[in-house]
Amino acid sequence: MKYLAVALVPFLLGAAPAPDVVDYTLAPELHDGTITALSVEVRFQGDKSGTTTFDWGDSWAGEEKLGQWARNLTVEGAQTTAPAPHGGRIIHSAPGAPLVVRYRVVSAFPADPTVADSKQSKPVVRPTWFYAVGEALFGTPVGRGDAPARFAWAGPPDVSFASDLEHDRARLGLRTKTVDDVVESIVIGGRDLRITNSTAGGAKLQVATIGQYAFDASAFETLASNIVATERRFWGATDDQPFLITMTPVASEPGRISYSGTGRTDAFALWMDTSAEMSNLGWLLAHEYFHTWNYRQLGEMGDGEREVASYWMSEGFTDFYARRLLLRSELITPEAFTSSWNEMLAAYARSTYRTAPEAKIAADFWKDRDAEKIPYQRGAMLAALWDARLREGGHGNLDDVLRDQQRRRTRMAAAPSLTALFAMTAAAHGLRIMPDLTRYVAQGRTLSLPAGAFGRCATVSEITRPVFERGYDVDATSKAGVITGLDPKSPAYRAGLRDGMRLLRRIAGVPGDSRVDYAIVVNDHGVVRTITFSPAGQMTETLQQIVLNSTLFAADPKGCAAILAG
Repeated sequence: MKYLAVALVPFLLGAAPAPDVVDYTLAPELHDGTITALSVEVRFQGDKSGTTTFDWGDSWAGEEKLGQWARNLTVEGAQTTAPAPHGGRIIHSAPGAPLVVRYRVVSAFPADPTVADSKQSKPVVRPTWFYAVGEALFGTPVGRGDAPARFAWAGPPDVSFASDLEHDRARLGLRTKTVDDVVESIVIGGRDLRITNSTAGGAKLQVATIGQYAFDASAFETLASNIVATERRFWGATDDQPFLITMTPVASEPGRISYSGTGRTDAFALWMDTSAEMSNLGWLLAHEYFHTWNYRQLGEMGDGEREVASYWMSEGFTDFYARRLLLRSELITPEAFTSSWNEMLAAYARSTYRTAPEAKIAADFWKDRDAEKIPYQRGAMLAALWDARLREGGHGNLDDVLRDQQRRRTRMAAAPSLTALFAMTAAAHGLRIMPDLTRYVAQGRTLSLPAGAFGRCATVSEITRPVFERGYDVDATSKAGVITGLDPKSPAYRAGLRDGMRLLRRIAGVPGDSRVDYAIVVNDHGVVRTITFSPAGQMTETLQQIVLNSTLFAADPKGCAAILAG
C-alpha cells in the first residue's frame, strides 16, 4: 500500500499563499511501510512579469546540479513550463498567479552511505530513515531568498522528524524565516530516530540521532551540552535561540575511520562512522557550533571563490577557538590540546599547497584535499600569531577583537565583508593584519609561529624527524580492504605484515607522527593478529611542534593550562 502523509494546516487545503510568502511542506513517501522518497510541495505566487524560475542553486560543497535527485516535478497554475538549468522549471503563468510545485526526492545512495562514499550534499533515503540538507532537498523561486517562508512536516505519527526548520526563531534574532533559511537547513527522520531535549547555557538544545554507534548516546549528548554552554559563555549570549544537532550513521569499512560535519545557522549535522570512538567529537562539535557566530554574526562572505578566500578566518579562526575553548572548559587536557595543534602543524609542513597563493587555493579547493585544508591551517596559525602580538602589546587578546567585531556588526545596517570588518576592528586594537594577509594568504609564503605563541608554559620549536610511513599503499589498501603495496624493506614488513592480510582497525599510533609506534589488527587468513611497528621512513622532515614545559606544569598545572588556553 502506498501512503503519502498530509498535514492539516491551512496552506495545504488549496488556499492561495499570502502575498510573497513561500510555503514548504515535506512528507515521506511510503510503500508498504517502507520509505521510498521524500515528497515536497511548494506554494507561492508567480512573478508579476508572468515568468517565474523555480530551481536549485548552482552548487554546494562541491556538488553541482543539486536538483538531480528530484523526480516527477509538476507545476499547478502554470500555462507552460520549460526546463531550468539545475532541474527545476521556468514557469509561464498569469502575473502573480498562485503556483504549486510538487516533486519527489529520491536517494543518492543505493545502500547505506559508507566512509568511502559519504557526502552530505547528497540526500539519503533508506527504508526506515532519511537525511538531507536543504540545498539538495528544496527548490526555490529564484530571486526570493529574502522572502518570508513557512514550513510544515506532514509525516505520519510513526515516522519521527527533526529539523532546524521547526525552530521558533531564525538566525540573528526574532524574525520570520526566509527562503534562504529553508535552503540552509537539515532534515532527519525515521522510525528509530532518537530525540532528546535539554537546556545548555540558557538555550534549547535538541539532539536527534539515527543508528547505533561505538559510544553511548547519552555521553555524546552531555558533551554537546557542555560545548554549547561553553561557547555561549564566550560570546556572552543571553538569548534562548534553539540549536539542533543531528547524527547520521555512516557504515564502517575495514581500516578506515571517518566522520564529517556541516554547520548551519542554528544546527550542526554530523555524519558518523558507526565504529568510531567519541574521542575527537568534542573538537568537531566545538568547531561547528562556533560557526553560529563566526562568520554569521561577524560579517558577510562572497560566493564561490570569493567565499573560499575568506575561509582563513571563517574556518581557520574556528579551528583555533575549538581547541582554545575545549581547553578552557577542561573538556580536553593540555596534552590533547598540544597534540591537536602538532598534528595540524605537521600537516601544514608537508602540504603540497603550503606555498600556494590564494588564487590557486580558491581554484583547487573542492578538487584537492591539501588545498581544502590550507585555509584552515593558515587561519589557525594567523589567529595564534595575532593573539600573541595583541598580548605582547598590551592590547588584550584575539577574544577582545572578535567580541568587538560582533558588537560593531550589530550596529551596522549594511554588513561589510567578514575580513574587512575584522581588519578594521583589529586596527582599533592596535593590530595591523593586512601585511600578514598579503604575505601568507595572497602570496602563500610559509608561516612560522613565534616560540612563545602559547605563553611561558610551552615552546614552539622547529624539529627534524623521520617522515611518517606506514610501509603500504594506504589508498589501495583502503579500496581493496587488504594490505596492498607493502614495501619489503619497511619496518611493517619486518614486524610480520604481509600483502593480502585484511586490515581490521588501528589500535595505536598517531597518523603523521613517526615517533609513536603504530599497531594495527589484521586478519591473517582466518587468524586475527596485532602487528606493531615503527612508522619511521628513511627521509626526514622539518616542522614546528609545541612542547610543554613539564617543570612549570608540574609546579602549577591549572595556571599553566590557563596560560596555554590564552
